[in-house]
Amino acid sequence: MTSASGETDVARACDAAKAGSSVIGPLNFKDESSNPPPSRLADDTSVECMFCDKVYNFRQGDERDQYLAHLYMVHRLVIADVGEVECLASYSRFWKERFREHPMEKYCSALLLNHLPDGTPASNEKYFMLSDIEPVDYELRQRLKREMMELVLARHQFERTDRNFNRGCLYCRDLHAETRTEFLEHLYSKHFLLLGKAENLVFVDELIDTVQEKMDNLICLFCEKVFKDRPTLKEHMRKKGHKRINPENKFYDRFFLVNYRNDRLKKPSSVGKQPVPIKARAKESSPFHTDDSDSDWSDWYGEEQPTTCLFCTIAKAKIDDLKQHMKTDHGFDFDAQVVGLTFYQRVKIVNYIRRQMHVLKCVLCREEFPSKDDLQCHLRETAHYSTGEQQFWDQPEFFFPTYEDDQFLCHLEDDSPDLSDDSSVVISEKVEAKVNTEAESLSLENFRLD
Repeated sequence: MTSASGETDVARACDAAKAGSSVIGPLNFKDESSNPPPSRLADDTSVECMFCDKVYNFRQGDERDQYLAHLYMVHRLVIADVGEVECLASYSRFWKERFREHPMEKYCSALLLNHLPDGTPASNEKYFMLSDIEPVDYELRQRLKREMMELVLARHQFERTDRNFNRGCLYCRDLHAETRTEFLEHLYSKHFLLLGKAENLVFVDELIDTVQEKMDNLICLFCEKVFKDRPTLKEHMRKKGHKRINPENKFYDRFFLVNYRNDRLKKPSSVGKQPVPIKARAKESSPFHTDDSDSDWSDWYGEEQPTTCLFCTIAKAKIDDLKQHMKTDHGFDFDAQVVGLTFYQRVKIVNYIRRQMHVLKCVLCREEFPSKDDLQCHLRETAHYSTGEQQFWDQPEFFFPTYEDDQFLCHLEDDSPDLSDDSSVVISEKVEAKVNTEAESLSLENFRLD
């Protein structure tokens, strides 16, 4: 039965190919011509002080530290755990707006110290600390963390799939890489320069620019020493094994994905704790323990992805709103059109409509048009908003999604009856075994002992 159905699918696929139909690769609703994800949440080359007009460039030298020192020395403000603030530029701009409207005392903790900012002894000098004890500050830090994680993941995905890298080797002229992975592998395999694996890195372009700048300035990557010429630098890095990044240099932390992991993934300190016997451990500590409560998802900030209309570019956050849009604007009732169809047939219909709209063909009459506007005009005038004929959409090729991020497929339901009924009773048949007595006697003789 399986072989026959398989041959039928192959024959139908061949017929579709002869008719001019072809399987296309997965598409994406996002505009392919859009700019790549940025490398930073905000511009940090021109950051104003929270309280005055002094401007700092965080990418230049130690101006970030100078900015923090300026806040302390001039405005007597200390930002608690500033190293955990994902984007100090966005953080500063947010509080600059708040401090224009409200005094520091509303959001900051006041401290009384017995010295001036320069260390001169004094009494009851007032300072301020801005920390996540303040709810507004806490929410701001959490929002920046989420935005930074989304940016890192988007940038990492782009760098892993982009084939327009188009950059030459730092050492030789033998390579003109199309991908960042190829570039990094060439540096290690041919020149033994270890920057890291592509799957573990992010913001690779900035990392390579930093390495190239150091080498152009005759600076060793590992020890940061300056040399008189390039041959001396290369010989030093080869002999000392300095063809790698110094792990103690915190500047390079932003280029490694592991440094963006959630704090919950870090192992808690075991100092002063006694091991708990397995039998005495709580039930919840078992990896196989499940709980139907939503407490484990309290830190989930995921939002429902919008779903795009089958016939136009309108997107709605809720599938019911989208279906109502198709009824009102297109006169197309999806639920009524797919009544009685199986789940997989509904998948084929969605993918067929998506593909027809992508190749600028009418879903019903299959007429081809030169532009999307012409196709939309034809659909409106002829009311050809339909699922099309079954002989066209019921093809094996439409098992595969036309758009890899098509949320419409996630909302499809199977209305077919459930054939697996636990109440059904299976009665086994009585098996009558017929034994050949002559064969049995011969087999028993072979096992007799002498």
